[in-house]
Amino acid sequence: MKQSTAWPAYLVAAVCCAIAVISSIANISLQGQLKREQQTNAEIAERSKVLARRLSAERTALFDLLDTHARRYEIGNGEVIAHRSRLYLAMHSLPQPPRGRIYQAWTLAKGSSRRNAAPIFLPDARGVAFVLLPSDARTTAEVSVTLEPEGGSREPTSKPLMEIPLGAQ
Repeated sequence: MKQSTAWPAYLVAAVCCAIAVISSIANISLQGQLKREQQTNAEIAERSKVLARRLSAERTALFDLLDTHARRYEIGNGEVIAHRSRLYLAMHSLPQPPRGRIYQAWTLAKGSSRRNAAPIFLPDARGVAFVLLPSDARTTAEVSVTLEPEGGSREPTSKPLMEIPLGAQ
């Protein structure tokens, strides 16, 4: 009789072991899914921060453009806008550059003879380009635009297509 009473106990123990193994596998799978979801959430949070910063910068630029106290300087097919310390280049009807070339903005600090490289840019399909220049508007004497090799240059390699002194208005 001892053999017949032990058999159900072994069966229960085997079922418990099977449940433990299946639960462990399910737990490992769920932990992997949780880690992937946490990673996805972190990526979404970072993208949200980037978009929020970009939206804030665009909002600031819009307010700067609309502010009646902004100083405006005509340049070729557009203008340079100076508002407080920020400096923008807004172009329209700008033709696409030749293949292998790109537009590059340059700034010249007051009292300097060396131009500082600013962003490279391309106009959109309508010929519009809007660039935030990385110079302090209060200390910039001149803005210019050249046509440079793709990728930009450290120093201008061609004569400026447009240049405008930023004097008092």
